[in-house]
Amino acid sequence: MIAFPGMLVPAAEKAGMPVPPDPDDFSREKYPHFQVFCTAQLGRAVTHGEQWENAEIIAKFTDEEIVKATLEDLIAKGFHIIT
Repeated sequence: MIAFPGMLVPAAEKAGMPVPPDPDDFSREKYPHFQVFCTAQLGRAVTHGEQWENAEIIAKFTDEEIVKATLEDLIAKGFHIIT
């Protein structure tokens, strides 16, 4: 399980999404991709390394799309989630 936003920073940066200077205290309006990544990825069971692929998927959403995206939208694009 990935428990803290800072643990997602390397994957987010590699995917090319903007990352806040302080991953524990940031504006979700200024960093919507990172906010969605944190909301969808943190605190749940994960398979080894899936956060890297999930970051790539989230980074591909446009700024307009990401603020409206649902979990179902993420999954439809290939977001990995253990159910």
